[in-house]
Amino acid sequence: MATTTSLGEQLFSLLSPRSGQNESLANNSLIAGVRMLQKNRPEDAVVHFKRALALNPDSIDAYNYLGNTYLQLNKNDDAIATFKKLAAMKPFDAEAKISLGNAYSQAKNFKEAELQYAKAVKLSPGSVTARYSLGQTYLLQDKLKEAETEFLKVTRMKPRDANAFYALGATYNKMEKYDAAIASLKQSLTLKRDFTLAETELGYAYAGKGDEYNLGRQITKLQTLDPSAALELQNATFKPKILNVDYGSNNPFYPQLGPYTPLAMLSLTDPENTLAQPNASKDFTVVFQFNTDMDPVSVQSLANWKISKASGGTAGYYNHGYTLYPQKQAALPFAKNVTYDPAKQQATVTFTLKQNASGDAVIDPSHLVFKFSGKDIDGTQIDTNADEYDGFAGKAF
Repeated sequence: MATTTSLGEQLFSLLSPRSGQNESLANNSLIAGVRMLQKNRPEDAVVHFKRALALNPDSIDAYNYLGNTYLQLNKNDDAIATFKKLAAMKPFDAEAKISLGNAYSQAKNFKEAELQYAKAVKLSPGSVTARYSLGQTYLLQDKLKEAETEFLKVTRMKPRDANAFYALGATYNKMEKYDAAIASLKQSLTLKRDFTLAETELGYAYAGKGDEYNLGRQITKLQTLDPSAALELQNATFKPKILNVDYGSNNPFYPQLGPYTPLAMLSLTDPENTLAQPNASKDFTVVFQFNTDMDPVSVQSLANWKISKASGGTAGYYNHGYTLYPQKQAALPFAKNVTYDPAKQQATVTFTLKQNASGDAVIDPSHLVFKFSGKDIDGTQIDTNADEYDGFAGKAF
C-alpha cells in the first residue's frame, strides 16, 4: 500500500537541512565578528554580526554582540534599535532590559534608561547589575534619594563590592552629606586599594566639608596614583581666597585694638589727630591679599564689599557681645573706594570713620568684619571659607 506524505512534511524535510546549514553559517559569521573585535576592527565586526542575524534572526548572541559593538562605535540609535528587537524577543529577560537601558543611558536619554532598568529590577529583584544601573541613572538625573535607596540595597546585597560604596559616596556628595560620603568612600577604598575614582570622590567630599588639609592629602596621593586625576581634582576644587590682610602704613587701621577704643586713638599718627575733633572724619585703607588673579571689575565693585560688626563664630562678638555705651558707638563704616593691583593680586579698600558731635565716639576695631563676595578672573566665586577677615580672628574665614 502506497504511503502518502503531506505537503508540510515535505517542506520540513526540504528546509531542515537548509535551516541547520544557516545556523552553522551564522555561527561562523558570529565567530568572524568576534575575531574582528579582537583585532580592534569594530566596523568589520558589525558586518559579520549583521550577516549572522540575516542567517539566523533568533541568535541572541548576535543581537548582543551587534548592539554592544554599536555602543563601542557610539552609534547609539543603532544600538537602541538592536536592543529593542532583543527585548521584544525576550520580554521577560532582565538582561535584555539592562542592555536596552545601557544604550539609552549612553545616548543620555536617562528617562528611558531609568524605565528599562526599573523593568529589569522588577523582573529580577536580586540582580545587582539592574539595581546598580538604576541607581546610577537616578544619580545622573539628580534623583538623589532614589539613588541612595538603590545603592544602599546594593551594598547589602554585595557588602564586598567597592563600586557600590563608591556610588553611594558619590550620591552623598551630591546630597552634601559629606560625613556620610567620607565614610562610604573610605569603605570602598578598604575593599579596593588604589581605586582612583573613590580617591578622587573622597577629595571632593573633603572639599565640600571645607577640610583643606585632607583635600591636600588626597591631591598628593593622587599625584602618585593618577597625576591627571590629581590635576582635575585640584582644578575643580580650587577657589579664590583671601590669604591675609595688611592694614597699611599709610592711614593705618589698628585691628588689634579691642572694644571701647576711643575713635581718636586711630588718628594718633596723624599730625592733626583728625578724629580728636568733633564731627571730623578720616579715611583708612585695608589691603587684601588674594591667592589668584581676580576679576578687576568684581573686586572694584563696592556692592561686593561689606563691613559689619562681628556676631559670633570665628569672628567673635563686637564689644564681646555687650555694648555699655550705645550712644557713643561710632557709626558703622562702609567701603567708599576699592582699587585692584593685578600684579600683586591685592585689593585696597578705603573706608571712612566719623567722629560724633561730642568727640568721644568709641569703636571695636578687632571685631569689624570685612567681607568680599566677588569672583576671580575665571568667574569662580570666592571660597566662602575664606571670604571674611577681622582682627580678632587674625585670619581669613
